[in-house]
Amino acid sequence: MISISTTIFDCNGSVVFDDSADIRENVARVSRIKTLDGGVVINNSGFSDGDMTVGISSKISEVKAKDLWHIFKNYTSINFSTEHGFFLGSIKTLKINNGRITMSILIAKRDV
Repeated sequence: MISISTTIFDCNGSVVFDDSADIRENVARVSRIKTLDGGVVINNSGFSDGDMTVGISSKISEVKAKDLWHIFKNYTSINFSTEHGFFLGSIKTLKINNGRITMSILIAKRDV
């Protein structure tokens, strides 16, 4: 289950999907620097939940699509909840077409 809601109260500020989101894929903060002696130094700083971008593609009702569009147009920050946790983020892209949505969400941080 996926839940998207506004961070402040709004009567039309919550949408719940029955689909799931696989957000366990992430990219580590790794850099490779060439050294003057011809070698390299690799710096691996791990990863953060804030490095994640979540993609969602799902069927949606017309009412939920209108509520989601309302959230996208009027709010810069959202609450995003899945079976993997509760996150603060922002909707980067949203496409609604014939009862189907495609969207990407940039995760800012994992909330407790």
